[in-house]
Amino acid sequence: MGDTLLKEYSMAFHDDKLWQAAYVSALDVVDASDTGEGNVVMRKAAKASLKVLTTIADGLSRRDRREKEMKLRDSVGLIAATRSLLSVAWAQKTITDAQFGTLDGAYEALSKQINR
Repeated sequence: MGDTLLKEYSMAFHDDKLWQAAYVSALDVVDASDTGEGNVVMRKAAKASLKVLTTIADGLSRRDRREKEMKLRDSVGLIAATRSLLSVAWAQKTITDAQFGTLDGAYEALSKQINR
């Protein structure tokens, strides 16, 4: 019985809309980083986007409300770091205006969703 409860609880974050939005955003950043061969900034942005995803999953998996809120608050800072790296990549012309608008907009929406 305990194993079943643990399994159900640990997988619950996959069903959460916040995690799903972070997942899609991370995939988009990772895909965009593949186009900038050798670009250090986009590789860092991809790593930061994955950290956002895992931090959100960690927060959503917490039973304690305060721990959950702390992890989700941490993810907001990681989102800011990701957006900053994306803006540098855009300034370096590693990603296009359209890519930057899409990626940055997705992370802005994610941040707003967390801060509700």
